[in-house]
Parts: sequence; structure tokens; C-alpha cells
Amino acid sequence: MSDGGLTGSARVLAILRCLGERPAGARLGEVAADVGAPKSSVHRALAALVDSGFARQDTDGVYHLGFDLLQLVFGYQEGQQSSSTVEPVLRRLADATGETTHYGVLVGADIVYQAKVSPTRKTFQMSSVIGGANPAYRTGLGKALLMHRLRDLAAVQDYVAQQGPLLAKTAHTLTTAEELDAAFREGRARGFALDLEENDLGIVCIAFPLFLDSPSVPAGALSISAVSSRTSPAELIAQAEMIRGIVSEELGDRVLAPEVAPFDQTSTPIAPGEQPQRGVS
Repeated sequence: MSDGGLTGSARVLAILRCLGERPAGARLGEVAADVGAPKSSVHRALAALVDSGFARQDTDGVYHLGFDLLQLVFGYQEGQQSSSTVEPVLRRLADATGETTHYGVLVGADIVYQAKVSPTRKTFQMSSVIGGANPAYRTGLGKALLMHRLRDLAAVQDYVAQQGPLLAKTAHTLTTAEELDAAFREGRARGFALDLEENDLGIVCIAFPLFLDSPSVPAGALSISAVSSRTSPAELIAQAEMIRGIVSEELGDRVLAPEVAPFDQTSTPIAPGEQPQRGVS
């Protein structure tokens, strides 16, 4: 494509399409070659997109779609089929537990919120927003999804090496491969993950992966978030069977359980009502 036919807004749109078609991102030269424009012109357009939040550049100099753009896309997508499938479940869970419920998916190393339902009687407003993102390793939603992708210590170590150093948002954030691997093993054994004030002080949550499209890879996860001074982790765990019952009634039993080989012997199930240890390696 010649640069003469690709200027102004057309060039910007072509750059966004280029980034959208490259999940792993693209370098300046790759984008320029793809849209058929000089590097200097593409660099200026990318700088404007980064400033607007519609693109981002990682520490290796690779460009990706920005989270502000993803927020718009997922905000629109919320009204489409996937969210309309999950939202009735979130509504029932919010009313049954009196807590805020979320549905999120993995985008790169982050969890992106696609749906959120507050209970009819609001007692506390969660700061999360549809389209917003948080690092997956420190959220219940993210851990519920990562635990089925990173199934042994070596895989977790590779993840930490690629994404690290993992920063501690609070004193409770798990930041080492050993801590995360232990949490993932426990999560796979019991079928859900926990956030024990790892992303926000005073907020705890329980999260379940949902196998909506694949019997082995979860499409997303749902969570119930609560203020720890009102609802303890043990109280959330005690509601796990009730939560599973509501999800099964709405979506069927198969969405909660992956079709995989039996868990390894080091995964120790946690009894209902028992609070897991923090940072076990």
C-alpha cells in the first residue's frame, strides 16, 4: 500500500488494525511495513495513540492495543452474547450473597472486567469498572484462569520470568513462583481461587473459572468480591457449594469442571470453611 493513499485518520485506523491483528504486538518497523508508511509518520501516529490510551508500548519497545481502547470494546461487547449469557448468573449470585460479582477474561498478563453486577442492596461500591484491567497474578479472577494455564512450577517460573518482577500491591500479594504455584495447586484441587487482600487492602474474593467454549481451557471467570471486615475468606469459602449450584442451574454442570487428567498428588483439597495458608511454597 502506498503512503499516498494512507494519510491522517486512515493511517491511524490502519495502525490500530495492524495492532489488533498481532496479539503479541508489533515493533515500529513492522507497523510501518504493514501500513506502507514511513517510520517517522507511523511513529508520530503511534505516539498520539499511546497518549490517548488507544495503544501502549511495553518495556521492550513493542506496541500493543491500549487498555482504553479495550475498555471501549469490552464495554460494547458487554451487551453482546457472551455477557448476556453470564449476566443472569452474576445477578443471581449478587442477590444471593449480597456482594458484588464480576466476570473477566485474560488479555495478555492482565484480567479485564467484562461484566459487573452490584447487589440490589448496595452496602459498598467496588471501584472496578467494565473494561478496566488489573495484573492477573494478584486477582481472584486472574488466578482462577492462570491456574489452568500454568499447571506446574516450571510453567509458573517461566511466567514470572516473562512478566516479572511481580510487584506487591499490598503486603499480601503473592510475588514468587513458589507462592503462586502453591496457590494454583490449591485452586485446582478445590475448583476456585481466592484473592486475600492481594489487589486491594480490605477486599477479598472467591473466583471460579468458566469453561464456556472449551472443555479444558476456561473462557473467563466469575467472582464474588466482599469487604473483609464484613465477610471473611472462610465465609466466602463456605458459600462455594451454593455458588456452584446457582452456576450449574444457569449454565450447566460442565462449565465448572475441566476435562483434564486427575490433579497431581501434591494438590491438597481444602475443606469447606477452612482458610488456606498464605504464601505457602
